[in-house]
Amino acid sequence: MRERVLITGIGCISSFGVGSRPYAEAVLSGSSGITEVTAFDTSSCRSRRAAMIQGFEPAAFIAPLKLRRVDEVGRLALACVRLMFDDAGWAPGPDGSDDIGVALGTVTAGLESTVSYLRALAKEGPAGAPALLFSNTVSNAPASLSAIEFGLRGPNVTFNQREASSLSALAFSVGAIRDGRVAAMTTGGADRIEEMYFKVHDRFHALSPRRAGGEEAARPFDRRRNGFVLGEGGFVLLLEAAGTAGRRGARAYGEILGLGATASRVTALNQWPSDSTGLIRAMNVAIADAGLTPDRIDAVFATANGSPDLDRLEAAAITNVFGARRIAVTSLKGAIGESGSSGAAAVIAGLLTLSIERLPPTPGWAEPDPACDVNVSRHARPTSGNIFIVNSVASGGTNHAAVIRVNRQSDAQASYSF
Repeated sequence: MRERVLITGIGCISSFGVGSRPYAEAVLSGSSGITEVTAFDTSSCRSRRAAMIQGFEPAAFIAPLKLRRVDEVGRLALACVRLMFDDAGWAPGPDGSDDIGVALGTVTAGLESTVSYLRALAKEGPAGAPALLFSNTVSNAPASLSAIEFGLRGPNVTFNQREASSLSALAFSVGAIRDGRVAAMTTGGADRIEEMYFKVHDRFHALSPRRAGGEEAARPFDRRRNGFVLGEGGFVLLLEAAGTAGRRGARAYGEILGLGATASRVTALNQWPSDSTGLIRAMNVAIADAGLTPDRIDAVFATANGSPDLDRLEAAAITNVFGARRIAVTSLKGAIGESGSSGAAAVIAGLLTLSIERLPPTPGWAEPDPACDVNVSRHARPTSGNIFIVNSVASGGTNHAAVIRVNRQSDAQASYSF
């Protein structure tokens, strides 16, 4: 019999600040964290906005001598893991643990250091390239640094599957716990927006452009949608085997019930899939893995981000899986932007908001599109359900879905609130 997988800790740093409370309050209110980019010059770009992290001071989490040796994504990951263990009321002792692993999803880890290193190498030659940067040029550095910092000697793996990275990491983590290979996994995603990364997206016209008389914005499922907005953030979860969590009297936010992962049919490089069959299969596999039928799912946290093709594809997939039933749907991309950590961000939002019987709105949505006929709202809605599905589709054709059951605050073993 496979192990049940509970979620017992959350570490969150977002465009709404540090911690899960400001994040949950913001997504429930329909706020958007998308602002003007000030970290670098965007005057030559079609798009100039992104969901940038606010209020994060790495020195509050990392000792000075370590801080200078870690790049932006590594700092974010280390801080989120510390927040996660604090939230869970549990951390490995001074000797660490052989029974806790790390699986992190990321698109941008290593990019900042790689760009800086190559620029210095090209300008000044080998002698001018700072050796201190080199260890951070690999994308698995944040996961490895987290393992070293907290003594986590279980599996250590990094997933870079574009926008689906964090749900890919979560799927691996659930499998490791279900199979009894580890007692717990640190998982989720971490991304920071680097200048070249932003400008490449802008050059290829993937982003919502600045308009005369108005700002660019992510508009999931909206008739006016014209591209996504990039985001950054760290969204990390502690997953525990139910037996381990029970023995230490842990509070559980909820339980991972089912997972689905598929590849779409032939998809052009860096493009969204051309049809919805891959996502339909992922959703159906996740629901079946949970031992449920579609009528038992109460809400969909969508991957829609304001891209014309992706949103239309997902709307078709939701309609196919749930039929004529008008299941409640929300997307957070109008608030937090698009990143490799957005799937984990949706998991956290679902856990925190459905626990108080509220479903977040879809920021950016205002004008219905007949081609995206799904049940979204500009306002938070009451919900009596506690099972939701999270979708994540990567450009290139990877599809992930996760089915999660939320513990109401009154059902948890210890109280929590925001």
